[in-house]
Amino acid sequence: MSDNFTSQTTQSSAHPFAAQLARHGIPESMWPYLLQNGVGELVEKLEIIFTGFEPQRVAATMPVAGNTQVYGILHGGASAALAETLGSMAAALHGAGRANPVGVDLNITHHKAGRAGLVTGVCTPVHLGRSSTCHEIVISNEQGQRVATARITNMLLPVEN
Repeated sequence: MSDNFTSQTTQSSAHPFAAQLARHGIPESMWPYLLQNGVGELVEKLEIIFTGFEPQRVAATMPVAGNTQVYGILHGGASAALAETLGSMAAALHGAGRANPVGVDLNITHHKAGRAGLVTGVCTPVHLGRSSTCHEIVISNEQGQRVATARITNMLLPVEN
């Protein structure tokens, strides 16, 4: 997959996770903040791909296949992981360069079973402060039906230089 947010890669050879970040749709402007772990192993496992990355809206898709529970429907924990990933990335975008997000609360309500295809999570801010953020994440199926709604609160810890 190509980077959807920049026209040319400029740092790809210098970044230890360049291929991974590009594959998951992370814009190069965020790469300096992901030097130690890239997107993390869980994002890889869940096959989360970012499709939008702006301060007021972070979005990503995740396949249902491979992320199901014993009855063959989307695992609630996978939905929660998608929501936390989106909320944490949105908080990181807000605090870029000055603060690192740490999740302190996540709640999720499951409305409908995810049965096939992709689900899309869209994360929008509820509160963007100096020391905390709160985001709402709506997860929908390919028919546009709401599968789950989540809210995450992140504390913003100052970057230690």
